[in-house]
Amino acid sequence: MIETGETTGDLPRNTIVFCKRPWKLPVAVMAVLVSLTFAWGAYVMNTYEEDDLFSGDDMTVTQFLFRSVAQPDVRRLYYSVPPAVVGVSGGGVNAVVQGSGALVGANGYVLTTLHTVANLPQIEIHVSTGRGVQRFPAQIVKTEPAHDLALLKMMSPERFLHFRLAPTQGMAVGQPVFAFGQGMRGNPVIRQGGLIATDAPLSSGGMTISHLLRTDAVYSWEQNGGPLVNAQGELVGINIAVKGPSGGIEGFAIPAHIALAHFQDVLKFKMGGRAVAPQGTNQQAVGMAQQNAAAPQAVPAAAGAAGWWSKAKAQVGGQAPAPGYGVNVALPTAGGIGLINAPNGGQLLFDRDHSGGLRIAGYPLADVFGLALLALAAGITGGMMTMGGGVLQVAGMMAFFGYGMYLIRPVAFLTNVAVYGAASLRNSKAGLVEWDKVKKLAPWGVAGVVLGYFLGNAMGDGSIAILLGVFAMAMAMKAVHEIAYADRAPGTKADALDAFIGDDAPDQKTGEAEAKPAIDIPEGHLRSAVLGLPMGLVSGILGISGGVIEVPLQRYIGRTSLQNAIANSSVLVFWASVAGTLVSFTHGISRGLIDWQAPIVLALLMIPGAYAGGILGAKLMRALPVVTLKSIYAVIMAAIAVKMLFAS
Repeated sequence: MIETGETTGDLPRNTIVFCKRPWKLPVAVMAVLVSLTFAWGAYVMNTYEEDDLFSGDDMTVTQFLFRSVAQPDVRRLYYSVPPAVVGVSGGGVNAVVQGSGALVGANGYVLTTLHTVANLPQIEIHVSTGRGVQRFPAQIVKTEPAHDLALLKMMSPERFLHFRLAPTQGMAVGQPVFAFGQGMRGNPVIRQGGLIATDAPLSSGGMTISHLLRTDAVYSWEQNGGPLVNAQGELVGINIAVKGPSGGIEGFAIPAHIALAHFQDVLKFKMGGRAVAPQGTNQQAVGMAQQNAAAPQAVPAAAGAAGWWSKAKAQVGGQAPAPGYGVNVALPTAGGIGLINAPNGGQLLFDRDHSGGLRIAGYPLADVFGLALLALAAGITGGMMTMGGGVLQVAGMMAFFGYGMYLIRPVAFLTNVAVYGAASLRNSKAGLVEWDKVKKLAPWGVAGVVLGYFLGNAMGDGSIAILLGVFAMAMAMKAVHEIAYADRAPGTKADALDAFIGDDAPDQKTGEAEAKPAIDIPEGHLRSAVLGLPMGLVSGILGISGGVIEVPLQRYIGRTSLQNAIANSSVLVFWASVAGTLVSFTHGISRGLIDWQAPIVLALLMIPGAYAGGILGAKLMRALPVVTLKSIYAVIMAAIAVKMLFAS
């Protein structure tokens, strides 16, 4: 053991003596730094409330508003809300703001009016940040034309200040509200007003929108699509500014509960809770809103039904129910609306059409059955004619359910993986798959679907809808042509369908002489590219399976029998769909385009119907006459074409 100090002999000498080191200067520097730290902390605590911008991770406007006080002043709304109010414009450097929107999700979901974005070839969202107004590209996730609503998703992985939804089912006439918008230079447009009516219809542009709120807080077109909020900073609705008979602006709002009913399958909204009214507001009206905004609370078991009724009575201001009734329900009226007398002399809205009801994975039962029926119809169409099912699925999701292509593509790819995976196994066990050909074509199909995915993203939903319509019209015309010349078709059903799908060349397995293909391409990479790449491109761009392209290619160029062409196509579609699933999820999640839950849930709802439809369609193909099959197919394709090309 070596001891501190001098040593004897050859032992080393320890010269480290701590007490002789200078220490006063480092301690003084440390003390100064600590003092500066406390001074900076005090400054931040005293000034952060005045910051009108937000860079948090998952904070709502209400949390931002109430972050350090129990009863904020109304003036705090004027700088707490604008960071969650966005402008909406078309793409381009000089694009001007067309309207406003409200951020309703931390990852960049925006609610706005559908007419604001319906005719924009591209969509950009203007967000007020600490670096000024930033512009983010956006895409339509889902629309609800009957209520003029659109849910957008900014193409950004950043996090944003956003609104939670107010409990608008219990809003009272006379309650104070605040209408916000974003001006053309990014400036906030704000006005305080009140609710004039809670069930106001609006007729405009040849359609009538029901279940609206009427307010005098909306006075400018810049507020159109922007948020209408209550005194707690919760989203009451989306503003609609219309020109009245006298030429002035009349204000309406689409209630938040309607947005919840139609979009909660895509986005998990945050709901409002109990809050204290800001100073200077109508305490009686806001107090009613607080009662309805309160989160459900458990009633002690000892209280029983009497305790439950006391709580319900406090919320709706009703009297004890007549014998035989357990709750005080609103009597139905025309349009499904019931009005309950409110304590403040106004009225409370109870909207039965959007009151919730039984849901599966966030979807109303009507939507669940609708999606299942759409998948069933697509499966039957594909099973009858071995093509066209994907066109029906994608067009139906766009036209009837309002989903955008960023969400449709991963759903379609996932569905194809399940359906065509099972078909590939069946065809492989039956010995119909020509693996030597498939192995050469699969890489081209995968490359095509990846390229097509990014091309489709660049084209936008409007162009995709037109392409789907043109594609469906071409298939309908081909079917009509085949029906018109049915007398020239071969005698058997298999030959007739073979002629419709590919050509009338005899099967290779019959031993008959092989007809010369329409296009003769020598073996090699070019031939593989011609046979595999188009299927992948069409699948990636339109979201369809691509079998409608691949089977004729196999027949015309690959000189393959119908059964082998269908079997080969099923394997190629499977692997292309696997690649499409991976690229759509990887790119979509990394760029903030989609949340992974929504496409998976949608696919799980549709896969059983698509699978069952395929089996039923195959049975119908064997049971029905060829002319009947082609007629059904022509009608379906023509209907899709008309809907995608001409429907507003």
